[in-house]
Amino acid sequence: MKLREATLWLQDNLTFDVDQRVHVFEVTIRVLGGLLSCHIMLERMPSAVPGYDGALLRLATDLGNRLLPAFDTKSGIPLSWVHLRKGVMPKESRFTCTACAGTMLMEFGTLSRLTGNPVYEQKARHAVQRVFDMRDPGTGLLGNTLHTDNAEWLRKDSGIGAGIDSFYEYLLKAYLLFGDEDYLIMFAKLYTSAMHGLTLRLAAGAPAGTATPPPWLAHADMQTGKLAHPWISSLSAFWPALQALAGQVEDAQRLLGAWVQAWGQMGGLPELFDMAAQERHPLQKGYPLRPELMESTYFLHSVTQDPALLQVGRMLQTTLVEGHKQKCGYAGIADMATGELEDSMESFFLSETCKYLYLLHANTTHLPNNYVFTTEGHLVPPFNASLYPPAGPNNQATAWTHPFHSASAWFMPDFSTLWMPLSDLASEGLVHSDGPLPPNIGGAVPAAIAERCASLCSSISDADMEEKQRVLQAALPLVPLAAQDAVILRQRRCTACLHVTSSMEHMFHPGTESPDFDTSSLGSWSVGSVQTQGTPDKRQLLCLLEVRDDRLQCGQLHQITHSAGLDVLPDNAVILESLPMTSQPEGALYTLTLPDKAKQYDAVGASFGQDLQAAGRCGMLKGGLCELHGALAVAQPADACGPVEAAVDGAILLVTRGACTFVQKALNAAAAGAAGIIVINNVDKQTAFAMGYDQEDIAVNIIAFMVNKDVGLQLLGTVEQLEVLQQQTYINIGAQAQSAATLDITASTGPAMQEQHVVVPEATQRWIQSQKVLLESAMQGDTSGSTGGTSPIWQSLLVELATQTLQQSGSVIQDKPAQCVAPN
Repeated sequence: MKLREATLWLQDNLTFDVDQRVHVFEVTIRVLGGLLSCHIMLERMPSAVPGYDGALLRLATDLGNRLLPAFDTKSGIPLSWVHLRKGVMPKESRFTCTACAGTMLMEFGTLSRLTGNPVYEQKARHAVQRVFDMRDPGTGLLGNTLHTDNAEWLRKDSGIGAGIDSFYEYLLKAYLLFGDEDYLIMFAKLYTSAMHGLTLRLAAGAPAGTATPPPWLAHADMQTGKLAHPWISSLSAFWPALQALAGQVEDAQRLLGAWVQAWGQMGGLPELFDMAAQERHPLQKGYPLRPELMESTYFLHSVTQDPALLQVGRMLQTTLVEGHKQKCGYAGIADMATGELEDSMESFFLSETCKYLYLLHANTTHLPNNYVFTTEGHLVPPFNASLYPPAGPNNQATAWTHPFHSASAWFMPDFSTLWMPLSDLASEGLVHSDGPLPPNIGGAVPAAIAERCASLCSSISDADMEEKQRVLQAALPLVPLAAQDAVILRQRRCTACLHVTSSMEHMFHPGTESPDFDTSSLGSWSVGSVQTQGTPDKRQLLCLLEVRDDRLQCGQLHQITHSAGLDVLPDNAVILESLPMTSQPEGALYTLTLPDKAKQYDAVGASFGQDLQAAGRCGMLKGGLCELHGALAVAQPADACGPVEAAVDGAILLVTRGACTFVQKALNAAAAGAAGIIVINNVDKQTAFAMGYDQEDIAVNIIAFMVNKDVGLQLLGTVEQLEVLQQQTYINIGAQAQSAATLDITASTGPAMQEQHVVVPEATQRWIQSQKVLLESAMQGDTSGSTGGTSPIWQSLLVELATQTLQQSGSVIQDKPAQCVAPN
């Protein structure tokens, strides 16, 4: 009943004709993939929603058409952003990540096969091939970030985590789904290069008794193989699942063990952590309920049926229930060190995290032999390889006649049955009558390779197949199954295992040629297969930490010129390395001081625009202080994504994140006469980062900074409070040579250069009253009279600020408590 209601609601209410700029990758995997998977399920099980007429496929087609303009680049590599009504916006960012460019094969390929229109898959396939061809010829590795027009790398750090992860995943899964061996060949090459070039090993000459490093795949420079940074990305936890799918079981078991140990040591997986799984990254230190470890646990269990993995699943589930469950759902963690919760629950928590935990305990080990899981956990059954649409020259669509009369016919004959004997499948031409081993392997399979792939390639009787299907159907009675899918997917997984294992054997077999590249040592561990003691990249710095004024800072900073001695470092030492995204300088860290001088906060300079020295702001004060001084005000509109109202000449404008690029915000503010902007990261209370230069060949002539949400609320409170008190707010932004920079907020009733430091009362009666009025108006849905206009983001910031102010002052606004209402 609920499925029918939800389907009808989507059919009657969902539209993509909206004035909204969307992220192509995220919308593809979350929305397009969900619509396609649900449509397939409903077509295969007509009784679930009687009278279903393909409405979800029509919606998916409309969405796919609105995403296609992203591919209209010089290289055919898609842009990261597109407007659902207007297509590609003027001055749109031309940068994208490797995963963003290549994680559309499954959804766009499925859309092509369901609609009979080859354009979707051809464009996705071309983009993948173009990125694959950009791998380094020596190491075989891919970079992380690239330019969509000239197809050149902007970040050359390689890995298997954020920004690149699902590129590997979709090459293997595209082969499993479509049967096109080109995808398998690309996957095998990239997988082997990653295992060869990124896995930690003992360095040559390591002292006897040195501990074996954990089997992490680290981040390395794609050209040199040197360590790019010493952090492990939690997104990399998907890798054992990929290995299990491809039959690399022993490697998957070793790596999953390291991930489970890391979870136990840290009470979860922060976004980034050190190789010993002891330290959390100082900025990316939260856990937003990510599913990758649950995914790997499930897929490895589906191959091994190891009961110990069920215990792992229970441990993961217990952590989630005890540490994350709230009245209205499950909350992510902002800081793993403190356990501070975030008021958010990502959609992947339900789509993947909960799903994999359920499947792990639901006796569904045969499901990966019936369906291919998208990167967002949506199920799609395998396609007949003969239905692949032919590729046209120069990425152009070619004529393609759909071989069946209906969109559901590609599921092969008699898909209402739950199973079909192998002999019948052979007679239908769907499998080879001599067993599941594919004939295209060529020649005899070496015994060592055959042994490693035995679990996927061994013969299975008709009776065993029928029993596996019956057990799975009992566990998932509403999931339609077809035995031909199980046979086809098992055959393809066998082929993948044999191909990948053979590739790995060739790469690591003694006497075979290894890529000629150096690696960078980390103590007695190294990355890659060739360990050298070469000179590290000169962008590496040694920072000796110390506490000053209750703040952790680099007391000493030394450039690393040689790797000797780096295996023995003091406890307060960290190695810093710049990862160049662009040719612009990296953002500097500033200290921000509010008028009451009670607290200091961090602000991060952008990697675009001017710095204080370049802006000619030095020497204005004693001691060679570089200073920017101006009135602090709120941008109108608050996001600065349209023409900004004329500001006080030389003002520093507060701006919210989102709706357009950071560079565009700075350009609009500069056109209004501002001298700088402070962007509030309104999506994260704790994090501020160096905003990237995302629009090429555009000069930005003002200074830009970012602060986290908590700091932004403090700044907003200062501006709003002084406005009520009829005082002007000023900000000094200064930087001493060779020392920390400062942002000094001051309040005054006089001209800009006649400011005097004042102590602002915690809350005057007028200020408290104004916040009461604002909050009462917000409860009635009206904050239109507030500073910053009617922006929903700005309104939410104002409401949060007002709530904090009234709580601190002891004032209370009476309202009914929020209720979590379960659906009927």
